[in-house]
Amino acid sequence: MVAFTGIAVYSPAFLRFLSEGFSNVVDGWLKAVASGYRIGTIDVSGCYWRDIGTPRGYANSVIDVLKKEGERVYIHPTAEGCKDAEFNGYVVIEEGSILDKGTSLRNCIILPETHLKGESRYEDCIIGQDYRIELRDVFEGTDAQLIGTGGSDRKYYRVKRDKESVVLMECRSDDSDFGRHVEYTRFFQKYSIPVPRLIEVDYTEKKALFEDLGDISLYTWLRCPRKQEEIEKIYMGVIDTLISLHTIVTKYVSECPLLQSRVFDYEHLRWETGYFIERFVKGIRNIDPEPLPCRQDRLVSGKDIIALEDEFHRLAIKVDSFPKTVIHRDFQSQNIMIKKSNIIGVVDYQGARIGPPAYDLVSILWDPYYRLEDILGERLIDYYIRGIKGILGEEFSGKEFKKTLLPCRLQRHMQALGAYGFLSRVKGKKYFLKYVPEGLNLLKEDVFLSKNEYPEFYKLVMRL
Repeated sequence: MVAFTGIAVYSPAFLRFLSEGFSNVVDGWLKAVASGYRIGTIDVSGCYWRDIGTPRGYANSVIDVLKKEGERVYIHPTAEGCKDAEFNGYVVIEEGSILDKGTSLRNCIILPETHLKGESRYEDCIIGQDYRIELRDVFEGTDAQLIGTGGSDRKYYRVKRDKESVVLMECRSDDSDFGRHVEYTRFFQKYSIPVPRLIEVDYTEKKALFEDLGDISLYTWLRCPRKQEEIEKIYMGVIDTLISLHTIVTKYVSECPLLQSRVFDYEHLRWETGYFIERFVKGIRNIDPEPLPCRQDRLVSGKDIIALEDEFHRLAIKVDSFPKTVIHRDFQSQNIMIKKSNIIGVVDYQGARIGPPAYDLVSILWDPYYRLEDILGERLIDYYIRGIKGILGEEFSGKEFKKTLLPCRLQRHMQALGAYGFLSRVKGKKYFLKYVPEGLNLLKEDVFLSKNEYPEFYKLVMRL
C-alpha cells in the first residue's frame, strides 16, 4: 500500500492537459498517459512523510519526531531567553525566537522569529509572530499523560489528583525493584535526598503515586545556551546531593536493610564488562572478539582473549577494593531534575547500591549525555573532595580518592555503552544510538590513560 506525498514536478508541456478554470490534476495525468506521455515516480519508502496541512497535523508531526529522538524539548541555537523561561511537556523553540524573562511554556511550539513579551504563560498552542493557535488535547490526548524518555520498562503518567499534578508509576508484576523503589524513597526522604515525595502505594497492583518534579532534567536544562558560571553553580548543587548520599545517608544505611544488603561487588562489575562485550562490541559494532580456529579476520587471538579477561578480572578486583558508600549507580544528567528556582531533584534511584562513590561522581562529570569542559570537571572534583572532608574530616583522603576515578570511569563507560546497545537493539529505543559516539570517545580517553595497565583492553577499544 502506498500514498502520494503531494509533491510533484511537471514539465511546462503538462499544462495543456489541464482544463481552463478549475481543473483536476488526476484528469490531467490520465489525458497525458492517453497521449503517450509517461508519469514517473520516486519511491521514498523509509523517509519520514506526514501530512502537515493543518495546525493539528503539524503539531502531531513535531511531537512524533521529538518522541522518535527521545526528546521532549528542542531549542534552536539562535533562540534567546530560554534560560530564564520555565518549560513543561513538549516544547519547541524555533530559529530566532525571543522569550522574555518569566515566560512559562507547556506543550508549545514557538515558530521562527517570534517574540514572547512580558511574563506570560502559554499552554497547548502554536505561537507565531502575531498569532496564537490553540490546540487542546493534541499534545497528549488523554487525562493520563505518558511521560519519560529513558530506558526503563516502567510507565510513568502525569495525572490529576485533587487538582494537583502527580506522577503515577506502573510496574510489571515481575518488577523486583518496585519494593526497593518504595523503601528507598522513604529512606532517602528521611535524610533529605531530594527524591519525589511518595504519596500512595498499591503493592498488589505495583503502582505508586509520587510528587511531580516536572519535565526538565539537567540534560534538558543544559540545552539552553548558558554561561560557564551558571553551569558550574548548578553542578555544585548536584554534587551537594552526592555528598549527602555518600556521607549522611551512608551513616544510617542500616535503617534500610534492602539497600544495605545490595552491594556493588566483583560479580556485578564483571557482569558490566560482559554486558559491554555482548551488547556493544558484538551488538553494535558487530565484532566478535571470541577466536575461532577457522577465522582469519578475528579481532584478537586466543592468547589475547585470555589476557583481556585477565585485565577485566584485575579491573573488577581493583574497583571492588575501593571504600564503599551508598551510591545512586546511574547518576547522570537525565536522572537529575531541575525544578523552579534551580532546585535539584533526583529520580531513577531504585538501582542504588553499596559501592565506590567515585562511580557516581564519574557518571555525572564524564557523562555521554553532556560533556563538561575538563577544567570545570577538575574544579568540581575538588569541590566534592572539600565537601566530603568537611563531613568526614581526616578519615577521608582526597589523594586516595582521586586514584579511584579512572578505574571507575572505565567501568562506567563500559556499562553505558552496553546499555545503549541493549536499549537500541533489544528494546527498540534507537535514539540511544546518538549517545554512542561520545560514550566511545570517553572510553577511548579512559583506556589511553590506562593503556600500560590494560594493554589488551586498550587495543580492543581503539579498534572499535
